[in-house]
Amino acid sequence: MEPIQRRNLLRGGSLILVAGMVSACGVFGGTSGGTDSPGSASGSGPVSLEFWTINLKEGYTPYIEGAISRYEQDNPGTTIKWVDIPDFEQTQSKLLAAISGGATPDVVNMTPFILPKFAATGAVYSLDELTPDTASIAAEYNPGLWDAGVIDGKPYAIPFYGSVSALIYNTELFGKAGLDPDKPPANWDEVFAAAKKIHEKTGASGFVQTLDDFDDAGNPSDILAGQAGAPLLSPDGKKAAFATPEAVAHLEQYATGVKEGWIDRTSVNGGVMDGAKVLAQGKTAMVFLGPWILRWLEDNTDAETFKKFRVAVHPEGAGGAANGFLQHFAIPKASKNPKQALDFARYFSSTVLELAKQAPVLPGVESIAEDPYFQSTPETKVIVEQEVKFYWPKHPAVAELFAALRTEFQAALLGDKTSEAALQDAAREWDRILANGQ
Repeated sequence: MEPIQRRNLLRGGSLILVAGMVSACGVFGGTSGGTDSPGSASGSGPVSLEFWTINLKEGYTPYIEGAISRYEQDNPGTTIKWVDIPDFEQTQSKLLAAISGGATPDVVNMTPFILPKFAATGAVYSLDELTPDTASIAAEYNPGLWDAGVIDGKPYAIPFYGSVSALIYNTELFGKAGLDPDKPPANWDEVFAAAKKIHEKTGASGFVQTLDDFDDAGNPSDILAGQAGAPLLSPDGKKAAFATPEAVAHLEQYATGVKEGWIDRTSVNGGVMDGAKVLAQGKTAMVFLGPWILRWLEDNTDAETFKKFRVAVHPEGAGGAANGFLQHFAIPKASKNPKQALDFARYFSSTVLELAKQAPVLPGVESIAEDPYFQSTPETKVIVEQEVKFYWPKHPAVAELFAALRTEFQAALLGDKTSEAALQDAAREWDRILANGQ
């Protein structure tokens, strides 16, 4: 089987998110500047829009082409040219090349890693430049996913689909440890207590929580903000603010857990799929990933082993919501038809129910999540029954910020630094990066 990569969000019917990760109707001002519904934008003369997606061609071509065809039928004179980019990392380089070459697409599928860079340079529209109805449009979308595209108070993107972190656990290890498999940990105090008991009674680690930057909940920003409730940045966004006593105490739990064995050492240097493999091998009891991992587990374990796994809502942290990741649509400034492009982006976001029936994704459009389909399995229910929040810093230098944080987390988990020193050093490096405006 081909190795699964988190950066390719959708492949072969599974959500392989994180990043990056993982690839969604209402009132809109169409090309005439009016307030038509998505998919019914008015205008004069033929319009051609170039539409970029990330890694959706393999396995999802009928869905994409069908949705495009319906839009073209409802909008005579409008044609959509679909271009699929195989990997999110190529989106940034290809878009920069397109802008410099004067062949810019009109609607671009972006990740939250890419959007801040283009917003900072003015290469994409703020949506309020295209329509006076931004507030009413925002009301149609999942608040946590919408907020991921709001930078410095301005919305730059339409949510397409997302992923939300959940608890995936081994019921057999729970039972051997004397824990009730029907009552999984509901918060992080309970997670730590269960992990200690599992390790004591079975020898397996209690959980894996990797520092991989595309993991649904494992990235350090979620450990700090979602689990410990520490603010990542100062209110003005110019300074790190996460080195709080609560964050120090929470990170110290991780360091102690790794040292004593009830947190798997894979957490220190492993990636998201390394953690999944440890779970599949029965060497750990819990991981905190999107429900998409169940399909990978089913494909990579025998039937008897797969029966041991269950999914539950993500343990509640001090941040108050489960960590989310998403794909969204942005409109480049060089688009020749930006208002119609926005209309198409909103229309396409409204088609995600069809996509969700092929891969376990969270729709960007909130009303879609009310469809009975999402109550059909534990896997789909957990996607829509949690409040979701995007905890990562929406800053052009997000990759550099994450790298600094991961390095210091690793030092703390390996015992090379105290948790307090690690967070203070990480905060100083964040301050340097933020001051340089990278």
